[in-house]
Amino acid sequence: MNLKLLSTLLLPALGIATPIDDSLEVSKREDTWGGSVSLGPSKSTIVNAVTTIIPGPAPETQNGVLFLWPGMSNSTGDLIQATLESWQSNEWCGASSGEWCVRASVFGSFGQLDGDAGVVKGDDQVKIEYTLQDDQDTWLQTVTNAETGEVLSTYSHASGPYMTGYGTGTECNEDCTGTSSDQKYINTVITLAEADTTFGDTIASAGGATYTGLSSSEGGKVWTIEEIVLPAMV
Repeated sequence: MNLKLLSTLLLPALGIATPIDDSLEVSKREDTWGGSVSLGPSKSTIVNAVTTIIPGPAPETQNGVLFLWPGMSNSTGDLIQATLESWQSNEWCGASSGEWCVRASVFGSFGQLDGDAGVVKGDDQVKIEYTLQDDQDTWLQTVTNAETGEVLSTYSHASGPYMTGYGTGTECNEDCTGTSSDQKYINTVITLAEADTTFGDTIASAGGATYTGLSSSEGGKVWTIEEIVLPAMV
């Protein structure tokens, strides 16, 4: 995997528990990956990250398991990753064919921890925000429909303040049916604890992914990407 942000820290360890029984042991899988764009590591640390994803329709039928997520990592090994999910049946969250389940989620040595799930249509604009709380330890994930304001999922977990990298993940498990249309991430804004004027130099893309409108403000403390486009996996 070429995600510069995740390096060897996250992806080899990544696992997703089944949606039906959270007590099941996370199994090892041979994952494949779609296109990606990432930033990091930063010389500072991230205190807030927000993006809006327009996922395109979920596969009408699913052979394995497909996940879309913007992820954020730290030195403790935790991966904050609100996930849009396509299973062989998404009835567990109330989704119909062509729709996604979505839930705030964190993965670490403890396995996978999730908030309640919501439903996302392909043309929905899904706002995903990660905010470091005042205790400087707990991260609040908030997933909303950007057009209606409906809260789709939330989750809080003490993952520490040392988040230094951020990027997109299109994760295909168990010989999954991949994405059939572009994914778009718009208005991605990453706020650092302290300015890092070199953070933009760390941006990397893979798998045909593109980005436009990379810029910074407040002397390199706030970084914005206007649009990220990840191509279909077909």
